[in-house]
Amino acid sequence: MNLHDYYQNLVIKSSGSLLVIAGPGAGKTTTIIGKINYLLSSGINKNEILLLSFTNTSVIDLKNKINVDVFVTTFHKLAIDILKFNNITFNVTNNNLLDYIIDEFFYSLSYKEKKRLLRYLNIRRFSVNSHEFIYIKNLIKTFITLFKTNNYNKNNLINIVTNYKDKYLIKIILVIFDNYEKEKQSTNTFDYDDLIIKATDILITTKNYKKFKYIIVDEFQDTSFIRLNLIKKIYELNSAKIIAVGDDFQSIYHFSGCSPEIFLNFKKHFPESKIHYLKYTYRNSQELINIATNFINKNSFQLKKEMISLKRRESPIEIISYFNPVKKLKKLLNSINGEILILYRNKKDLFIYVDKDILIKNDYLIYDNRKYKHLTIHSAKGLEAENVIILNCSNELMGIPNKIVSHPILNYVIKNEDNYPFAEERRVFFVALTRCKEKVYLLTPFNNPSPFIKEIKELFFIN
Repeated sequence: MNLHDYYQNLVIKSSGSLLVIAGPGAGKTTTIIGKINYLLSSGINKNEILLLSFTNTSVIDLKNKINVDVFVTTFHKLAIDILKFNNITFNVTNNNLLDYIIDEFFYSLSYKEKKRLLRYLNIRRFSVNSHEFIYIKNLIKTFITLFKTNNYNKNNLINIVTNYKDKYLIKIILVIFDNYEKEKQSTNTFDYDDLIIKATDILITTKNYKKFKYIIVDEFQDTSFIRLNLIKKIYELNSAKIIAVGDDFQSIYHFSGCSPEIFLNFKKHFPESKIHYLKYTYRNSQELINIATNFINKNSFQLKKEMISLKRRESPIEIISYFNPVKKLKKLLNSINGEILILYRNKKDLFIYVDKDILIKNDYLIYDNRKYKHLTIHSAKGLEAENVIILNCSNELMGIPNKIVSHPILNYVIKNEDNYPFAEERRVFFVALTRCKEKVYLLTPFNNPSPFIKEIKELFFIN
């Protein structure tokens, strides 16, 4: 038995609640499957195990790999199951309703109010397709999402109206929020966040749901406060054991309500739990791990961890400067043998490269009769490829890091103890670097490189 198997075995055969910290390529899914098989062989009934993941895709993947009929589900489907179990009738909406409510509000404004809004947004004309309008619309949606996922109530919102200096914007948000809540109430409709909140409330009131001895949570670093409340309520009702698996270095969904603080404070929420580290990775070389972990470890508001690989790879990172990005990408694609995954921070980054020779078709970039998978860095979490190309590592407003400053109004609905500069953007870059099994290529403009590129070059003497 090698050391990786030894550490994995400790997790699988441990009897209590655990936080399993598993870095990129450290066998997270294998450990979850091993744990479930061990529990079943130890006499735990398959109906006494709850396995939670965050997306339908990851749930399907886990179901296929486990090949045992345990309850594998997303948080939202779990919430629906709890409500139906308690005979609650309801409808479910998605973001389209909130989009509609926001559009209706702006269309209903008087000419005078629209002129004031135009001045506020600093735009020349009112158009729902303008970048400025889309920005303000997304800001309102983000505010409402964070407001709900961080477990605030209507009194908190009224308090924000009272204390926030820019009352014009917050009053708009308050009206839209009220209209949205009234519309849902009139049609007995819940959005995804409502489902989790209502399911938790029902469990507090009725204490009536299926009995679980073990709750296993995949990608625990992506947990929000309302999801945590739901987990804790099921955990408390059943005196269950919780096994949470994840990596705070890969917490990159703060603006959908996920909070790395929950991961860092795991023992505060589950005091009897232990922490285990899966240190060994079979994806990345030790040379790449050294660079990526030293880069991310600069932020002290994280769990310090060591990662070990038996793979060796000389020069796992290549920094490629360009004057002409399209010409440089073509040359690079022609020079690499093997699988290539193309990543970018923002969707706009990809379309810089479209010309007579390069086409974008769905999830693929097509060049010289070859197809290359392309994704945003956020969409690539959990994936891997032999070679990875990261586009537009630039020091622009929407480069890497993305420096678009969050609107100050969001500070009222974000629970954030981490003040390290670009903390989440550093984690995004870490995720991008650690997708490769062989080599990662960083494309950066010659005259305006990303500060992350400069940092890596200075620290690790990469040419």
